[in-house]
Amino acid sequence: MIAGFMTVYLNCHALAHYLAGRAVGLRFRGYGVRGTDHPEVYPPGIRQLMQAAPFYVALSTKESREQASPRAKAIYYAAGETSTAICSIAYAAIAAAANIPAGQLLLVAMIVFNVISTIVTTRNPTGDYGKALRALRN
Repeated sequence: MIAGFMTVYLNCHALAHYLAGRAVGLRFRGYGVRGTDHPEVYPPGIRQLMQAAPFYVALSTKESREQASPRAKAIYYAAGETSTAICSIAYAAIAAAANIPAGQLLLVAMIVFNVISTIVTTRNPTGDYGKALRALRN
């Protein structure tokens, strides 16, 4: 269960940014693997784990972001965090429904984690939701 969860968690964020970005007309200059871009939002212990975790990244071009409409940028920025929340909670809900040991615990942990993550990424100007809100205000 944990290996499957980590596969979903580590892959859905960048994939959502890429798919949403392509849907709104952004171009991409490359793809890669690296730790989180914002380790400062995590508490000690988790911070070090998130810095070392092999997250996939999709790198949009600055020019295409500058040319995109405010709504397009908001969709692009919000897609990653939204996908992470939906996919991680859905995976945990399926594990819980299948009575996999610790599936209920994973579900509760993912709900709590994603509520906190949503608040943090909205309030933090470098967070995905913070960037989406800023794009809509411009």
